[in-house]
Amino acid sequence: MNELASRYALALLSISEENKLTNEFQQQIKEIISLLNENPKFIDVLNSSFLSKEERKNIVSKTFKGFDKNIINMINLLLDNNRINFLFEICYEFNSLVNEKRGVKEGFVYSTEYLSKDLLDKISKTISEIEHTDIELKNLIDSKLIGGVKVVIGNHVYDGSIKNRLNKLKTNLINKEGE
Repeated sequence: MNELASRYALALLSISEENKLTNEFQQQIKEIISLLNENPKFIDVLNSSFLSKEERKNIVSKTFKGFDKNIINMINLLLDNNRINFLFEICYEFNSLVNEKRGVKEGFVYSTEYLSKDLLDKISKTISEIEHTDIELKNLIDSKLIGGVKVVIGNHVYDGSIKNRLNKLKTNLINKEGE
C-alpha cells in the first residue's frame, strides 16, 4: 500500500476514533469505494483541468451530501494538494485498518463477472462459518475462470470454480487409467 494513502487513512481513523464515529465513517467510506468501483471516471472528473477547484469541491459536496464533514474535508484536502488519485487507496486502507482492529478477515472472491451484493453476502456468510470469524470479501474478475467462484483468504483457497472441478476430474481419470 502506498505510504501516502496509509498516512491519510491513519489520520482519518484517528479522527473517527476521537469522535467515536468509526462505524459511521466505515459505512461512508464503503459507499465511496462502491461509487468509485461503479464509476471509475469519477476521479477523472475531479482531476479535470476544465473545472476550477471550487467547481470540483462543489461536485464533492453534492455527491457526498450527508457525509461526515471530516470525510468531505479530507477529499477537499486531496483536491487542494492534487492528490485525488489516492482517494480509492485511502478509502481501501481505512476500511482495512478498521477491519483489522475489529478482527475481521479480508479476502477476495474471484468470478467471471461481478456478483450481486446478495450472492457476495451469502458467500461471505458461508466462509465466515467455516473460518469461525467475520469475513469481508472483495469481488474481482478472473478471466481465466470458466465459471463458478474462487475465494482466497490469507493462505486459504476455497476453489469452487469449474476450471478446478475439470482439473480434479482430469486427475481422477488419469489415476484410474494408471490402475
